Amino acid sequence: MDLSRLLTGAKHEFLRCFEQASQAVLARSIDDFFVRADDSFSSLDQGRYLDARAILTENSALFLSKMHENMAHLVSRSLETTYSTYRPSAHFSTENLTLIDANAFEGGLRLEEITASFRNAAEEGLRDLNIRIAVMFDQEFTSERENPFRPYLFSRCLSISVEQLQINPNLQELLVDRLAYNLLGQVSVIYGGVNSYFAENGIEATLQFKIKKAPDANPSSASSPTSQHGGGTPGSRPQMPGSGAATHANTSSQSQESFTPQDRRTQIEQFFSTALSRAMNMMGGGQSGPRSGTDGGPSGSSMGGGGAGSGVGNAQSGGPSGAQNREGGGFPQLQFGAGEGQQGQQGEQGSFNWLKNGEAISEALRKFFTSTMQTQNGNLHQGTGQAAEPSAEMPEGEEGGHLASGSAEHAANGVFDPDRRIGDPNSLPSILRQFQISRTPSSAEMLDATGSLRNLILEQHAELSPHVNSVDEQMTIDIVAMLFEFILRDPQVPAEIRAQLGRLQFLVLKLALKDRSFLTEKSHPARVLVNRIGSVSIGLQHDNPSAEIIAKEICRIVEVLLEDETEDSTIFSRVLHEFDVFISHELRAIGTQTEDAIEGAEQIRNRMLRFAHTAAQLHDALQGLTIDPFLQHFFENAWVHVLDLADRQDEKRALRYRLLVPDLLWSIIPKVRTEDRAQLISLLPVILSTLKEGMDSIEYDSAKQEVLMNWLVAAHTKVMRSQSKKPTKEKLPSLAVIHQHFTKFFADPDLQDYAALDEQSSSQARHFVDDAVKDLAIKVQVLDAVADHELPSDDQDAPIPIVVDGCVDPVVEQLKIGVSVEINLGGEPKQGQLNWIDPALTNLILSLDGQELPTMVSVRMFRRMIAHGRVKFLETEPLFERAVQSLLKSADGFGAARN
Repeated sequence: MDLSRLLTGAKHEFLRCFEQASQAVLARSIDDFFVRADDSFSSLDQGRYLDARAILTENSALFLSKMHENMAHLVSRSLETTYSTYRPSAHFSTENLTLIDANAFEGGLRLEEITASFRNAAEEGLRDLNIRIAVMFDQEFTSERENPFRPYLFSRCLSISVEQLQINPNLQELLVDRLAYNLLGQVSVIYGGVNSYFAENGIEATLQFKIKKAPDANPSSASSPTSQHGGGTPGSRPQMPGSGAATHANTSSQSQESFTPQDRRTQIEQFFSTALSRAMNMMGGGQSGPRSGTDGGPSGSSMGGGGAGSGVGNAQSGGPSGAQNREGGGFPQLQFGAGEGQQGQQGEQGSFNWLKNGEAISEALRKFFTSTMQTQNGNLHQGTGQAAEPSAEMPEGEEGGHLASGSAEHAANGVFDPDRRIGDPNSLPSILRQFQISRTPSSAEMLDATGSLRNLILEQHAELSPHVNSVDEQMTIDIVAMLFEFILRDPQVPAEIRAQLGRLQFLVLKLALKDRSFLTEKSHPARVLVNRIGSVSIGLQHDNPSAEIIAKEICRIVEVLLEDETEDSTIFSRVLHEFDVFISHELRAIGTQTEDAIEGAEQIRNRMLRFAHTAAQLHDALQGLTIDPFLQHFFENAWVHVLDLADRQDEKRALRYRLLVPDLLWSIIPKVRTEDRAQLISLLPVILSTLKEGMDSIEYDSAKQEVLMNWLVAAHTKVMRSQSKKPTKEKLPSLAVIHQHFTKFFADPDLQDYAALDEQSSSQARHFVDDAVKDLAIKVQVLDAVADHELPSDDQDAPIPIVVDGCVDPVVEQLKIGVSVEINLGGEPKQGQLNWIDPALTNLILSLDGQELPTMVSVRMFRRMIAHGRVKFLETEPLFERAVQSLLKSADGFGAARN
């Protein structure tokens, strides 16, 4: 591998993408300043916006040249120092500032904030690039600081380039902020180009496992943390071996990620273990100093990577703390417990005082969540695909209990009742209400100084604890805090949406204390709303034109919830309904072609439904009558299509065709009375002409028409000769009686009754879709034919086997508008989003990445594709359930490592 050639090529690709992005950013910023000036009511602000616009317009060529030149210089310098022992201080540091350096201090902080924004915007692209750089330099750990294309270069390049324009400092800040904001959307594209270049040259975004000898766990050895620091106190907590990363105390300023062979954990598993350990440290008193200031903001020890004696890492160096990379994928490994055996149990007890003596955290958590998970899932999944055995987890008699041992007594005695102390200003519900009002930050304030999302409950944990009145309350606070630690760090959800969900922490905690079903029932409206927002937000990470609008709606929903003072969970049901309606409308109107395709699909559904009802009505009307099989077959397989076509074209003609059925049936009944014979003679020409007209409308085969007409001639000849026979004692029905029998057949079908569609075969449905697409000129790609060609030739109408517990259909449960899927046909996996789902579950409309036309696929084919592994939901489990499962799995992992 020619390292120099690869890095040089990557540099050229990076600069090429950056130059293209700079041109787009400049044009967008010029337009934005004009719009902002036009929308502003302040003449002062209008002047600033117009001045900034004039500067960019007049100096556009110079500015682009400076941007390219400065970025080339920064990248070249970064390439020289990548994984080098010499590194100049690239990040802002307060060590060299004095009290008179106020401007430099504020400018440095602003630069750090912009860098954090670029890091959050890059997410997976930056993480993959960090890994590729580490692979190229044969490193075991990833470090953003060693990435020559790290986000800091963008913010630094913007700052330098604007400064070189030599304009008013106030305008400089305005320009940097606007340019940085517009560059956010281009960062992932730039990193995508560099990652593609490395991938084409064989550099994969995967670190290799390397076996390392585990360090000596003996606290008395020379290599132990206590020995290195001159010995430990009796109350100190040594590092826990086998926790998924380096087992020695890491005082480096870099964010490191270690893959040890002991437990073979994946990157995502390490990530969740880190979240749990961080929460346990912060709640367990591992920090020195207060958790938060009086204003509710994060303290340095709380969110900045740890402090002296914290056991949560070290942020004392001049570089960025390990926590700084949490959003980008380089997660620090944090420790939480004591050593092995009983010492570890004591450490765990110190963190969670609701544990019984000798009880592991995994056991207590599983008891808390078990009852509902067993009821709804049939067994307790631990993230491994295997069912847990409740009998092995809980003592006899405790199956179905959702509180830890010792908690049920408090609930039975009425202690767990927040409303009982609702009037007390020092009660926990009152304190949470105050926190929700005064300490819920804005969206911008949800990021701490390192660019990480703030866990508000952990920040205020020390202030909440004195107001706790029962074991249940303490347990609920700790569990909600740990769940939010996972939700705030879930990589499937965009950082912007995680920040909005994070603002609901005090509201959710207040709800969980008041209504325990929130934590134990998946159907709780607040929990469903969180999951729904998480599901829809996954699609916002694709090239979705509605992403910004949907993100604004989520922000609006959060504000509505925070401002509501009713403290009633019904508001979540109302907001959930509003959100579903909004998503349905927005994804339907995402583009003219999509909207037209959905309208066409609805017409197809109505056609299919009307045909199904007509066929069912005809079949029911013919039931109980003695009819020649030949004629019955004609009615149910040919004439039903005549009726269907007439229903769509002409109501009067459709009624004539329906009347033909009882008329024709009466015409072949023996006629023994003179008046009946006379009536038949007058009616027969009408019957035959209507019959011929209907068959011609559907282009019925001429040979089959001739067979039918010959059959009718014979039948009518027979009934006309029946007068010569001895009259039968059986009373023959009159034409009026037969018409009365067909009353329901003449009624207009209920198009909201979808049950009739279940009787249709796959071939019938395909026929309707193909014909309707041609008739209505719908611009849509029909996926059924393509998929049918690639899938095994099984019985298309056979039911798809679905493993369910109870009556829950997992496919239907996940089929919601806005859900993201991946479809693999032709060897090219494509991601997309469900724009519309037929309420009758006949067809779906999707938007697939890289495809101009919307895609239509039947639900029946969608099921087949899932059964054959050609379709998968990008979200295998809802957001809140992922947090619960990850919490349980991480707790199990810690227990296994200790044992």
